[in-house]
Amino acid sequence: MNLESYKTSQTLVTIKREKIDGNKIQGFILAYSDELILIQYVYDFNLDGLMVLRISDITSLESTKTDVFQTQILKDEDLYSKITFSSKYDVQSWHSVLSTLGKEYEYIIIEDEDPEFPIFMLGALKKIGNESVSILEFTGTARWQTELSQMCFENISSFQVGNNYSNIYRRYFERNSIAPPDIK
Repeated sequence: MNLESYKTSQTLVTIKREKIDGNKIQGFILAYSDELILIQYVYDFNLDGLMVLRISDITSLESTKTDVFQTQILKDEDLYSKITFSSKYDVQSWHSVLSTLGKEYEYIIIEDEDPEFPIFMLGALKKIGNESVSILEFTGTARWQTELSQMCFENISSFQVGNNYSNIYRRYFERNSIAPPDIK
């Protein structure tokens, strides 16, 4: 994986994580460290928020002819210009990602994509400890939980912000004046 050349070329890449998921992920590399990679996630030609993945889970990362072609389509559709290539991101650790990028967004998604016991958490970031993060989750029916949920950094395989899924819930809460309960 030549991450720097893909980041510098600003072309779409395809990521495979065969031990976690049979599906490919497409995105533009915005930042990376020895442990984590941040991409502008692209799904069906839509920019769908920012995604951070563990490098150790990646089994292949490449820019195919299809990726190069689709990069041009995104330029033609005036979507490419919306990607924030010039922003600086701290992706040295899950703690740094959550302490910076996680605090910029109202809602976050964190996942433990263990194939046998997957955990999907969507909600408001509440606490960042030395080894774990706590969020106040809401259900698929937009009901806030009454207690914080916690995940250890070592179990996080994916982090997402600013995606369509969480943005729709954010707008729903705003339209209906539903605020999360004040849980510390």
